[in-house]
Amino acid sequence: MKKARWLLAHLEETIACAMFALMVVMVSLNVIARFIFSKSFSFTEEIAYLGFAYSVFFGVCVVFKNNAMIAVDFIVDKMPQQVQRCINVLNYLLLTVFNMVMVYYSVILASQAWIRPTASLRIPYTFMDLPAVCCFGLMTFHSLRFLIKSIRGEDIKSVAIEERA
Repeated sequence: MKKARWLLAHLEETIACAMFALMVVMVSLNVIARFIFSKSFSFTEEIAYLGFAYSVFFGVCVVFKNNAMIAVDFIVDKMPQQVQRCINVLNYLLLTVFNMVMVYYSVILASQAWIRPTASLRIPYTFMDLPAVCCFGLMTFHSLRFLIKSIRGEDIKSVAIEERA
């Protein structure tokens, strides 16, 4: 139970790391194949791209979940506390709406890609577009969480990856 809870709490990090490792292995395999056989395997490029897409999208989720996105908020920091709170609520409301819209469009993209197979593996392109659906959904969840915290007046702090247990 404890491992399952840890895995759920670190789902984005786990998927991003696993897919990054898969991408590195596939690219390395292709380099070695070109060196030894003077020929590359076409399927490795598709798997590496798949690993890249998942690692990038889930990596963005990790950054978003920990509220570690780059922000230029020195002007907001100089404003009164109530104005800061209103701006934060508006910010997280806009992020929630934007992420919901992106979920909608990424679902359309992924569903329309089902009929297009990839060149080498012949799998539907939906699997290439699926990380967008998953990650915009996760970011919508985190945006809603941040929005609720900001409405309640709770402080939303950035958490560095190293500081997490």
